[in-house]
Amino acid sequence: MWRHCRQSLVLCNACNRFKHVSQRHFLSREYAMQDTWENRWPSTVENVPFGRLSVKMVENFEKFGRSSLIDMEMFVNSLKNISPENMELVEDIMYRFRHSDDAYPVRDSIVNAIVRSYIDLDIAQRLVPLIKDKLGYGLLLDFYTANLLMSHFLQKNLIQEAAEVAYEMMFQEDTSHALTNCLSLYCCIKRLQDIADIQPEEDPVLTAEDEEWVRVKIVHRPVYDDHFDIQKEHFRLGKSLHFLGKANVICDENSSKKDLISQSLQFVGLGLYNKFNKALDLLESWIAEGKTTKAPVLCQSQIETFRNHLDWSPTRDPEEEELDLGQQTIEYQARKLYLTEEEKAACIERFEKLVEELKSFDGITDDDIYTYILNNIKGQIPDLQKQDIDTQKQKYQIWKTEMADLYKKEMREEERRRKQEEIQVKMAELAEKEELILSHERKRQILLARHRVPKERVLKKKVELDEDELEDRMKASRALIKKKK
Repeated sequence: MWRHCRQSLVLCNACNRFKHVSQRHFLSREYAMQDTWENRWPSTVENVPFGRLSVKMVENFEKFGRSSLIDMEMFVNSLKNISPENMELVEDIMYRFRHSDDAYPVRDSIVNAIVRSYIDLDIAQRLVPLIKDKLGYGLLLDFYTANLLMSHFLQKNLIQEAAEVAYEMMFQEDTSHALTNCLSLYCCIKRLQDIADIQPEEDPVLTAEDEEWVRVKIVHRPVYDDHFDIQKEHFRLGKSLHFLGKANVICDENSSKKDLISQSLQFVGLGLYNKFNKALDLLESWIAEGKTTKAPVLCQSQIETFRNHLDWSPTRDPEEEELDLGQQTIEYQARKLYLTEEEKAACIERFEKLVEELKSFDGITDDDIYTYILNNIKGQIPDLQKQDIDTQKQKYQIWKTEMADLYKKEMREEERRRKQEEIQVKMAELAEKEELILSHERKRQILLARHRVPKERVLKKKVELDEDELEDRMKASRALIKKKK
C-alpha cells in the first residue's frame, strides 16, 4: 500500500511541475526561469525532507528561541514537495523565524522561494494577508518576486489580489524598476475599472456594546501616518494611481498624450484618495499650461469619477469634542483628515468652476485612456522582461554561492558545538573520577578536623536562691560536716 502511495505522490508532483511549466502566464514562460530556479540549489548542500526539518526547527524555537539562517533556506526549498494541509505549520515557522535574531535583514532568496512555492501549490491567495503583515512575517517583496506574483494573479483573474501586491510596491516608494511599474499600473487600472463607480462603505459607528476595554500599563496616543496605516482600499488605490501617474510609466512619443495620461491618473487618484484640495490645485496649474499649449488636460471619465467620489466623501464635525486618550484609535485619527461640510461644499463649487474653465478651451477629451494604458503596457512588457531575466539569473548565482557558504559555516559551527559538548562531558567524567579518588583522603581530613575543633566551655549559670532555700542548704552542709566528724 505504501508503495502505491509513494507512486501516487511522485505522479502528483510531476503533474504539478508540468502544470506550472505549461500554464500560460501574463509574463512569458521564460521569465519564470523554472529550470534555472530548480538548478539553483548547491550540490554541496543537503536536501533535508520537510518533515524532519520542520520538527528540528520547531524544537530549536522551543529550546533556544531561534533557528539558523541556512535551516530556513533549506526549509523553504523543501516546500515544493508538501501538501496544502501543512501550510499552517509552514506559516507558524515563518512567523517564529521572523521574530528571531537571524531574520534580519530579510533575505530576498527566502521570500522568492516562499512565493514560488505558494504559486506552484496554487494557493498564492494565502500570501496576500501575510505580505500585508510585514512585522509578523516579513515577506518584503523584491521587484522580480512581485512581478511573478502579479502575473500569476492576473492570469487567474484575481484582480483584487494583484492590486494588493501593487499597493505594497507603492508603499516602498521606489520607481526604479520599469517592469514593476508597468505591472503595478496594469493591476491598478484593472482594479479601478471594477470599483471606480462603487460608493465606498461608510465608516462603522461603534456603540458602547462594541467597545472592549483592556487594562494596559501605558496608554499610547494612536498615530495615523496616511501611508502604511491606510485601511480603505479606495485610498490605497488612489494613492497608487497618483504615485504611478507622477512616475510617467507610459511610454509615448506624443508628449501631449503622455501628459494627458499622467494628469488624468494623478487627478483620479487624488479623488479616490480624498485629497481634493491638492487635486484642484494641480488642476489649476494644468489649466494655466493648457491654455497656452491648447492641449487637452483631462479625460471625461476621470472627471466623472472624481465628481462621484467628491460627492461620496465622508465629512467630519469640527465642533465634535475630542475623545479621551484611551478611547482614541487609528481610525479616529484618520477621520480628522476628512473635510468638513463647509470645506466639501467649497471644493464642489471650485471643482465645477474649473470644469467650466476646461470646457472653454476644449481641455476635456473623451478618449478611453484605460484601454490605451493596458495596451501600451502589454507592448512594453516583452522588451522589459528580457532585461530582468539576465539580472535575475545573476542573482540566482549569487544566492547559490551564498547558500553554499552559509552551509559550510553552519557545518563548522555544528562541529564546534559538538566538540564543545564532548569536552564538557569528558570534563564532567574527570571531575567525578577525581571525586572518587580523593574521597578517602578527604574523609581522613574531615575526621582529623573534627578532633582539632576547640570545644566550647560550658559555664554554669548562677542560681539565685531565696532565704529559706539558702538556710536549708546551710543546715544540710552542717549536718554533713558533723556526720563526717
